[in-house]
Amino acid sequence: MKKIFLFFLLPLFISCIDEDVDFRNTGDNNISIYIVKDGEVDSSQPNEDLESLELESTPWLKSSEIEFYDWSSHIFYLNTEKEKGQYSGNYFVIKDGDTPLLLGVFFAVYWSFMPQFPSIVAHDDFFYPQDVIGLGGINFSSAVDTSANFQHFREALESSGILHEGIDVELTKLKKKNATTLEYTIRITNNDIESIYVLDPSKMGEGRFHYYTNGVSFRKDNVSYYSQSESISSPEIRSNWYYKLVPGKSITRTISRGGFSDLPSGNVHFYFSFPGANVDAGEWKKSDGRIWLGNKYIEGDISLN
Repeated sequence: MKKIFLFFLLPLFISCIDEDVDFRNTGDNNISIYIVKDGEVDSSQPNEDLESLELESTPWLKSSEIEFYDWSSHIFYLNTEKEKGQYSGNYFVIKDGDTPLLLGVFFAVYWSFMPQFPSIVAHDDFFYPQDVIGLGGINFSSAVDTSANFQHFREALESSGILHEGIDVELTKLKKKNATTLEYTIRITNNDIESIYVLDPSKMGEGRFHYYTNGVSFRKDNVSYYSQSESISSPEIRSNWYYKLVPGKSITRTISRGGFSDLPSGNVHFYFSFPGANVDAGEWKKSDGRIWLGNKYIEGDISLN
């Protein structure tokens, strides 16, 4: 009964707190990552008995080095920098105390195949700075939603006090402006308990925004439609391109994207990735929140009119 009471009080509590309060690792975290010793994993058998694997004696990533985990981007944010490149091809196990949760692999960007495990890109500063660790891999997104192992992982993050919900992104409208140009509307919501800075298409401009994402693509009647428009090259992100989303708040943006051919009408199945920022180590930390990193992939059905 006490937990139920606290659950109903939580929205009221969040609405009353100072938006700049820092809710990071409180010291009760038990999550860590260990390197698996060589020869322990058969790469053709993704369903390993994790209890039987022999691990290195000390963790590669200690619990004290983790600030929090963002569930919306599946990224560990750290208070230190970790080298990943030297571990290419090594396997790892994420543990909650003494309990193994997930088996993963350090994925080399030059591999010609994708592993059937959660993966960490074994390349320093390739996708993320060295003070964050992103999880990904083939079928990763669908596995997170359906796998019991990932549910246990989420529960462990939550009980350790390092689970952050991050953001949610929705495609709310898809409109045909003409035969070659789409107009799409997205809603970005901060589901977290601290302020999050997200890239704002209105502030950076549609051409620059589409440098970081391809925008919306879709399928109808087994035909794929995607833009072939050029974007505006913009490897450097300016500080005034962010929008500060306070907890519980949303922004809606309508964006145009040309470069299509013979756009149809009716129900379609869409694909869209909302991009995070590219920053150096430590730059994601803000005095009043954090910059959102990663990539939020969504797909679904919508009417194109």
